[in-house]
Amino acid sequence: MSSESSQTKHSWLRALLVLGSIPLLVFGGYVLFISIAFHDPCGNDNLRESISPGGQLKAVTFRRNCGATTGYSTQISILPASRKLPNEAGNVFIVDHEPSIAVRWIDDHHLSISGETITPFLHLTEFNGVQVTYD
Repeated sequence: MSSESSQTKHSWLRALLVLGSIPLLVFGGYVLFISIAFHDPCGNDNLRESISPGGQLKAVTFRRNCGATTGYSTQISILPASRKLPNEAGNVFIVDHEPSIAVRWIDDHHLSISGETITPFLHLTEFNGVQVTYD
């Protein structure tokens, strides 16, 4: 094989490698952009957990902080006892500060939340078969 045809072959290979890597770089840039643009700035700090009498459920009281532009909130979620607290908003109760809250299971299907008089953003009275009362 002559050196001229060998050089031509190497030039084509280099061109194919460069052209083949462009879609990979574009895709990688897209993935990086999406991960930055849709990054969840919120985080949860678990304060207390209360296990239901039968041990199947738990009520988790936690503080949710979504960064410097918003204040933290106190929230409560009812979860399966084996499940870790997800990085999500509370599914039963949300208030925009940290009041004194007591959470107590009456039985496996009844949760009592009591504390200072507050105006919550969310305060469900039923969640997945659990009645929630506020005292």
